[in-house]
Amino acid sequence: MTRSMVKLIHADDFFPEHDVKSLANAVQGMNFVPCAYGYELPDFNLIFPDIEIILNQVLGERVIVDVDRSGVIRKPYNNAIHFEHFESSEEWCFIIALEKTTINIWHHIDDVKQGDISKADSKSVFEGYQFDFENFFEWKIHTNIVLEPNQGIFIRPWVFHSLESGLVQYYRLLSDNKFRILVMGAPGSKKDAVVEKLAERFESCSVIDSMRERENLRDLDFTEPGHMRHVYRILNQARQSTSQVTIINMTCPIAKMREILNPDFLVYVNDKTESEYEIFNELFEAPQVYDIECADDSDETIEGVLKRVRTKRK
Repeated sequence: MTRSMVKLIHADDFFPEHDVKSLANAVQGMNFVPCAYGYELPDFNLIFPDIEIILNQVLGERVIVDVDRSGVIRKPYNNAIHFEHFESSEEWCFIIALEKTTINIWHHIDDVKQGDISKADSKSVFEGYQFDFENFFEWKIHTNIVLEPNQGIFIRPWVFHSLESGLVQYYRLLSDNKFRILVMGAPGSKKDAVVEKLAERFESCSVIDSMRERENLRDLDFTEPGHMRHVYRILNQARQSTSQVTIINMTCPIAKMREILNPDFLVYVNDKTESEYEIFNELFEAPQVYDIECADDSDETIEGVLKRVRTKRK
């Protein structure tokens, strides 16, 4: 079964309860304007910090929050049937209820004269979409789910759906499916050599050298805030890569950095566990979970890494 076949996931207690209540109360008196799928607050994209980490864990796949279409506060047009613009079957919409509401999943029917016994002829936009969305006689509810405040629904944008007019927050999630390899270890370890030899053995890949990027940007702040700022830069570069495989060469001393990068494959080069740089030693949190650990850059070690990578990419 491909992930694109999974078209609906229900989530409870997604955010801290007080955050949802506070947000709902804060926006009640604001000026909502009509948009494509409901009344929205213009230029009010409120995206919770590190939400991608949470979304990745819930969905079991890596996604990118589309910042231009996410964090939107919306009062949907009451039960207006629609689907939403999309460019890939891998995209998701995430809708979190700020007030009690109901989401309905609709199927278009083949013959309105048959009423309740009519069969669905289109369950999604992939099966056709030249329909009259305002004529309810052409549609039949297939599923409806009541959402209490702080309950959320992940739904594919190509599914015909509607919502009652209760206040919601909306996120659009894009696929982040390019393969990322993180090679981490202390400064002065053999990770540079491991990266170089791995890159030579891939037919097509790109390499991001964290230290080189820091030097180019003249940002040599190795405090915790400096590391956290830099890891988001590296993540954005990896996502913009045109290669199907990207190798990231980065010390990644803080566990949260590795969580943010969320690599498909993590190589821990542990031939050197301490550094001449005291700030690294103070910050370093040895990884508890990794795909392979190595202490050298021998051909045998590199072949072992490649074998594990190929197995995981299948």
